[in-house]
Amino acid sequence: MLYNIPYRSAVGLTNETLLALAEHPNIVGLKDCCADRAQSIELLRERPAAFRVLTGEDAQYHDALIDGADGAILLSAHVETAGFAKVWQELAAGNRDAALAAWQSVSELTRLLFAEPGPAPAKHWLWRTGLIDSPEVRSPMVAVSDALAARLDHDIARRGVAITERGPRGLVNAG
Repeated sequence: MLYNIPYRSAVGLTNETLLALAEHPNIVGLKDCCADRAQSIELLRERPAAFRVLTGEDAQYHDALIDGADGAILLSAHVETAGFAKVWQELAAGNRDAALAAWQSVSELTRLLFAEPGPAPAKHWLWRTGLIDSPEVRSPMVAVSDALAARLDHDIARRGVAITERGPRGLVNAG
């Protein structure tokens, strides 16, 4: 699987390079984070039939699927898996209006989870919902601010998800 994430690697892969690499039998797909929709659409149009393109841009998930992406590798889908799966399922079934409604129910979450550097917001969410034991991140990353923690907790509760009790070293009561 190739990753094209120029804002993390300082160099983007061109479609010419990606298409040449797509011909290699050991390369089956791409996590596309080029942030250039025109480039992504061109790649989707020109790719070999067996080469899968998955978006890695959380905020562009719906559009990427509409454009023909095969799926996604998304941070946000770790905390709202069913919502992201519903978008894909509705589009696969040809239900564009239902897919858009499903997308609208999770799209604000992508902005919230990227309000501060990742993966701290997602780790906070997973911790508060009892899916991981600690929100800790390794240096040089930092934990979410108190303000964002409150916004995340509010959104968790708004979605009807049980919030675990917090202690200085992780979960106190996962009940």
